[in-house]
Amino acid sequence: MPPRKSPPQVVLLPLGQPEPGVSLQRWLYEALRSAILGGRLPAGSKLPSTRALAEHYKLARGTAQAAYQQLLSEGYLDAQTGSGTRVCAVLPDATLNAGYVRRKVVAQVDTPRTPPATPWIERLDAITPIFARRPMVLGLRPFFPHRGDTQAFPVDLWRKLHIQQLRASRLSILLDSDPGGLPVLREAIAGYLAIARGVQVPAERILVLNSVQQGLDLCLRLLVPGESQVWMEDPGYPGARQLIDVSGVQRVDVPVDAFGIQVEEGVRLAPNARLAYITPSRQAPLGGELSPARRLALLQWAAQHGSYIFEDDYDSEYRFVAKPIPALRSMPAAEQSVILAGTFSKLLFPSIRLAYLVLPAHLLESFTRAAALMSRHANSLSQAVLADFIDEGHFDRHVRRMRKLYAARAEAFSEAAQRHWQGLIEVPEIRAGMDIACNLLEVSEQDAFARLQAAGIDVLPLASYCVKARAAGLVMGFAPYDERAVEDAAKAVAVALR
Repeated sequence: MPPRKSPPQVVLLPLGQPEPGVSLQRWLYEALRSAILGGRLPAGSKLPSTRALAEHYKLARGTAQAAYQQLLSEGYLDAQTGSGTRVCAVLPDATLNAGYVRRKVVAQVDTPRTPPATPWIERLDAITPIFARRPMVLGLRPFFPHRGDTQAFPVDLWRKLHIQQLRASRLSILLDSDPGGLPVLREAIAGYLAIARGVQVPAERILVLNSVQQGLDLCLRLLVPGESQVWMEDPGYPGARQLIDVSGVQRVDVPVDAFGIQVEEGVRLAPNARLAYITPSRQAPLGGELSPARRLALLQWAAQHGSYIFEDDYDSEYRFVAKPIPALRSMPAAEQSVILAGTFSKLLFPSIRLAYLVLPAHLLESFTRAAALMSRHANSLSQAVLADFIDEGHFDRHVRRMRKLYAARAEAFSEAAQRHWQGLIEVPEIRAGMDIACNLLEVSEQDAFARLQAAGIDVLPLASYCVKARAAGLVMGFAPYDERAVEDAAKAVAVALR
């Protein structure tokens, strides 16, 4: 009988050099874990003592001991008196480890696979998602649209409210919560809507979500059967258009003019549409308001056909020439057919990821159950902090302060355009919002976009919002940029386009 082989003895395995900014303990832990998962330290392998390892790599012995201890606690190593420290025969999370090995060790020889040809994947392949993955941007170049000034947000106050929520007596906030949203936040939103948007609604009819996109997705799943039709503004918000496209329903593009969506044209094109996506308070991206006559016509169409209206109320609070106009949902005839969607990402900061729907009573149960199934609930801690932020008056003060700040920057933007863009770009009156759709007068849209990108100026072509061709234009933002930045960027735009 052949002698039994003893486990291989590992003397001092080459582990590479630590990356800049990574602690020595973290480097040693990750290097040893990678060696274990990659097979360079097979099961049963004996590791050198912490003293020998520390001396060889010129580390403090405490660093080696801490790395070993972490690997022991996670189940990668086993230490027994008399036999030293060895690699465990069975590693934790075998499935995860196998995936780790594939990525780190044999990814270069892995055979590529083609995604399955499911309808969703096929429809996704046909578009370039507006929310495509991209590296984190620390600063936005003028005149990137759809962004507020996060530097002006009261971070210290927000931190203080967070600390208050994390007191020992309040730690239940870290548990699962109501899938419809924290009652205290729904009450706060209901109070805000009554004052700021003219919408009188019980708190129980408000559903707290992560985003308006999630709310629209719920509507498409629950209210639009099969290949039914959905009205979409043209031009309109690309994120909504793409979500409608991948959902498998039939999108009907309804033209928009200075008075909002042309309801008569929508009725002519698709009278039996199940849903209409609209931005009535400030049309995205043209900026107009839906006229009173069209509001009534839209509500009448929905009532007659049993259809629903998705009202995206994305930044209506930032209105400079007068008080914000009431939401469409505030009209008495809207209660049964209008689903009002609002977000705090525009009003506070994008990463808060909190939004809400105001639902007709007969939809509340099904929408809440679907939201619970898809995402359990929105972040409870952020909900609680936001509720305090609203109830203590900070939200109202912040919005009023930002409205004044953005109005000043809109004026600076318009004045800089008058000084530098004569004959190049026409800037309409800026009545609200954080950006404006401008008209190109001489240079083509494609040429202007390429020139501005080369000059370090970020804009979006108006064509990216359109299905049917329109006059050349650019959507340009002003909210995050102070007067000096606006002036310097305006000069750069003029140089690039001339």
